[in-house]
Amino acid sequence: MAATGEQSKFTQTLYGTPSSSTAIGGMDPFHACSILQQLKMMYDEGQLTDIVVEVDHGKTFSCHRNVLAAISPYFRSMFTSGLTESTQKEVRIVGVEAESMHLVLNYAYTSKITLTEANVQALFTAASIFQIPSIQDQCAKYMISHLDPQNSIGVFIFADHYGHQELKIRSQDYIRKKFLSVTKEQEFLHLRKDQLVSILDSNDLNVDKEEHVYESIIRWFEQEPSKREDHLPEIFAKCIRMPLLDEAFIEKIPPMFAQAIAQNCVQKEQNGANGYTQRLGMTASEMIICFDAAHKHSGKKQTVPCLDSITGRVFKLCKPPNDLREVGILVSPDNDIYIAGGYRPSSSEVSIDHRAESDFWLYDHSGNKWIPKAPLLRARIGCKLVHCCGKLYAIGGRVYEGDGRNSLKSVECYDGRENCWTAVCPMPVAMEFHNAVEYKDSIYVLQGEFFLCYDPRKDYWGFLTPMTVPRIQGLAAVYNNSIYYIAGTCGNHQRMFTVEAYDIELNKWTRKKDFPCD
Repeated sequence: MAATGEQSKFTQTLYGTPSSSTAIGGMDPFHACSILQQLKMMYDEGQLTDIVVEVDHGKTFSCHRNVLAAISPYFRSMFTSGLTESTQKEVRIVGVEAESMHLVLNYAYTSKITLTEANVQALFTAASIFQIPSIQDQCAKYMISHLDPQNSIGVFIFADHYGHQELKIRSQDYIRKKFLSVTKEQEFLHLRKDQLVSILDSNDLNVDKEEHVYESIIRWFEQEPSKREDHLPEIFAKCIRMPLLDEAFIEKIPPMFAQAIAQNCVQKEQNGANGYTQRLGMTASEMIICFDAAHKHSGKKQTVPCLDSITGRVFKLCKPPNDLREVGILVSPDNDIYIAGGYRPSSSEVSIDHRAESDFWLYDHSGNKWIPKAPLLRARIGCKLVHCCGKLYAIGGRVYEGDGRNSLKSVECYDGRENCWTAVCPMPVAMEFHNAVEYKDSIYVLQGEFFLCYDPRKDYWGFLTPMTVPRIQGLAAVYNNSIYYIAGTCGNHQRMFTVEAYDIELNKWTRKKDFPCD
């Protein structure tokens, strides 16, 4: 079939034979990728390479000058400056590891990069030498997402050394947030004086009392007393808020330290207790949060009320994204709030077959917003979230699919450092409307006539003695080495207010006084 007028012009222009004064351009979207693939093929086969790069331990790489110059201002300057290196067939780079050079070259020829905790800092160093900010930023993003109490100080020192501001700020924020855990680590003792001050002299330090700040300084000082003694007056003056210290605690402080703390006390005028601003953790309050709540005049519209148990004030938290209902909920030992799964309410008033979601969210306390995390492997409604052995577990739940409503046996484990879920041993029976609690590195799951125990270290489920009065939809909690199960519904749908306590050490249930229902 003959081409139409506009199509004909376009085709002729592409082949360099314009048929009129009007030119129409064309672009092959795969052109750049194709060239990159061919360059990588030539690199792998050693074709047309014109420079050998030698790095630490004598490892050499045969490459193309133009590719190196295109990705790195460092190499571009080397090859075009007219200096000796511009004509040499081989150049030596000091301070770059072989694996890092391999990763840089792979990125240059493919745009792909593989980061691990073992290679990320060495690769960042190489990218810094070669002036490749795109690699540096990817490394920084990886390190930020893998911050923990054990490595955060090291990352902060590393970022400070290389002047990467985002990595420095984010790692510093993490240290302040997890301060009590971080100060227990050996890396904390290796901070320079100015680095220590930059962390401690902040309103955002998450401590419930000023004594923790003082104790952290003393611990840092005792690492090298002879070298650090002269720094104490300045550190105490800048970082310790004396009016926030308990008087009894002050009396026990050695005179030489107390004098240093008091030096600039009068000069500081800040808001808060006795002229000093309280730190972030000092204003924290225990809260009671209610999910899946709705005001009686709001129809089905969900709200998340938050009650301050001390003042009686009620606040509203940002509700779950997409108005999710029947989510798995967890408050971690670090007071992080997670929700997982659930369903989005249907627009139909009569529909009860809700589509399960796999969403997983972390609540940002300071921003009052939900941050998305890696989704569940399996969408599920009404799963139970449990924190155990430093990881999160999503257990059971239900879905509506196939022949209708199905309970789930599957269990998933979330690694916060890797931001990923992995499947673990499923429960021996499917469960919904169940309860799950953690005690001494084991997970206990209850539903009706079933009572299970999961050992994460062995990835094994075992059966335990069930409740004397089997129920579902009750409440379970650990208290004084026992699991309490309160109220619930029996098999005949009758509401029960029975309370039983399971002695974990004795593997025995005991009937307690019924829950008052009046």
